[in-house]
Amino acid sequence: PEDKQYNIYIICKNKKIFQEHVDVLQKYHRKIHSYHFVKAVFLKPTPTNKRKTQKLKTRYNTSMKARLRKLGCIYAHRNALRMIAKGRTDNNIILEEDATLDHLLPNPPKKSAYLGGWIIPPQITLAGKQKINVPNLKSGLNEINYAKFQVMMAHAYFLKHHEKASEILKMIESPDPIKNYDIFLSDNQFLKQFYYPAIFVQSKHASAIDEGTNKNDQRTKNYGL
Repeated sequence: PEDKQYNIYIICKNKKIFQEHVDVLQKYHRKIHSYHFVKAVFLKPTPTNKRKTQKLKTRYNTSMKARLRKLGCIYAHRNALRMIAKGRTDNNIILEEDATLDHLLPNPPKKSAYLGGWIIPPQITLAGKQKINVPNLKSGLNEINYAKFQVMMAHAYFLKHHEKASEILKMIESPDPIKNYDIFLSDNQFLKQFYYPAIFVQSKHASAIDEGTNKNDQRTKNYGL
């Protein structure tokens, strides 16, 4: 039945990459109701786009190139959220292009949750410097204790109901400035749970945003715990 199945939204450059994701997930076809292609957004450095980056709340020394990329990432997620809100789908998974299935796909969890990421201290600057201990870590949904830790990255997350997508959208579309998408999600505590073990890791890739190969494949292997 549809209420027990996922609707999967994949943000990627082209249909070929989209199809590769679909092929990998195909073995779970009984758990998946639909797949949706969400085209990645790459903003060209036009005067209009540069003006739009004023919406971004970022460090003063962030290059324009990086600003345009970060804003493109927000726009792509916004487009995925709009599709969910318009289609009123539930059990939604939003995946970025580099999300890689690393674990069995369970039945849809009971609550919205991160399906992968990097668990870091509440203070972002301490990421990777301070060891995080999550007490009573169990298989399945775990509560995020925002006073003690947060989950960074937005390569794979689950929105139980379409209302949650509308809630996030409302904030993106408000006149308020917005931080990088993953920080925005965490700062506003939109997701109160994370699924353990991590279902999707971020594959080792040359990051378009960070310009260089990042270590996200290691950081997201079971949340870097």
